[in-house]
Amino acid sequence: MPPFRIISFGLLLITLAVNIAMPLFRVYAAEAGLNNGQTALVLAAYITGMLPCYIFLGGISDKVGRKPILIISVLCSFFATLLLTLFPTVTALIFARMLQGVALALSMGTGTAYLAEVLQHEKMAATKAANLASLSTAIGFSGGALATTLYLLFDFNLVPPTYYLLLGVTVVGLILLFTLPNPKPIGGNIIRLPYFPKGSFPVNMAIAICWAVTGIVIAIIPTQLAKFNLTPYAGFCLVLINWTGAFLQPFIRQNDPKRSVRAGYILVPVGFGLVILGCFLALLPVILLGTAIIGLAAYGFSYVGGLALIANYGGQQRARAVSGYLFFGYIGFGIPAVFLGYLSDQVGIVNALLVFEVVIVLLTVYLMRVFRR
Repeated sequence: MPPFRIISFGLLLITLAVNIAMPLFRVYAAEAGLNNGQTALVLAAYITGMLPCYIFLGGISDKVGRKPILIISVLCSFFATLLLTLFPTVTALIFARMLQGVALALSMGTGTAYLAEVLQHEKMAATKAANLASLSTAIGFSGGALATTLYLLFDFNLVPPTYYLLLGVTVVGLILLFTLPNPKPIGGNIIRLPYFPKGSFPVNMAIAICWAVTGIVIAIIPTQLAKFNLTPYAGFCLVLINWTGAFLQPFIRQNDPKRSVRAGYILVPVGFGLVILGCFLALLPVILLGTAIIGLAAYGFSYVGGLALIANYGGQQRARAVSGYLFFGYIGFGIPAVFLGYLSDQVGIVNALLVFEVVIVLLTVYLMRVFRR
């Protein structure tokens, strides 16, 4: 198998593990007697594993090599899945989410750089590497959740066969990873702090809002679906959020980045508004339509357009500027969901979502004005 396919497969395995248990998150939490706020806090453990590695170990693969770091990342995702397989509880979920965060933080930059190195003799190697990494992770983030969702529609089980299947496939992936070439490390500092260039704030905030809505859909919407006996369908929400935007990325890359970011500003409140309407009326198709529209921004227009703008703003500090961009995104993914989870325990899920919709609309109006300037 060509090295670029093995590396892409490794990234796929890591992201499959991240959300393979997503349709059961709320079930594990309910068995432990956790409310919405506590459940969101459990899911935010993902960020506690990710951010320290992402900020302080951003250059580790430059220092010690791509191959060992990618193998360590896949091992972390393997042990995360193994934990949930052996102990399908919310306590195991906390530690699994932390391991998944570490795996993702270490692998994203490493995998993309590794792909660029093994494809260096091809035309537009860096672009091809970024596209392969983007496609692999987009399929992975939703693929695990989709597989578990499809199984749960036929047979409910706290330890679905998808866990065992992923463990087996990951072992195969690890064996393949050991066959990869091991390029000489390029050297450099392990610590690579994020950089926020002038003009980046409205763009960084755009991805923060997008991923905040994504985190809320993962952490809170399953509870609302459970009220209508639709718990297994939570995985479809995640699939639509990831895939609608990801598979349009080749088209979006041809657009003007500023126009793409503006489109994302509009799509997020519209999509989230439909999710709220679907939750209020107990209409699954409306919820799914809303998540699909959110996905167009979160992993499509806002993400691709914002990434292009930030890379341009960053100049020679492009890598650190992109780190700052993703830093905003992951903070958005974790923190608002926790606050909204606790708010929903006090005022109800739909009312809490409405509060956040108002916040999104106000922020969007402000950011669009700043962005124009």
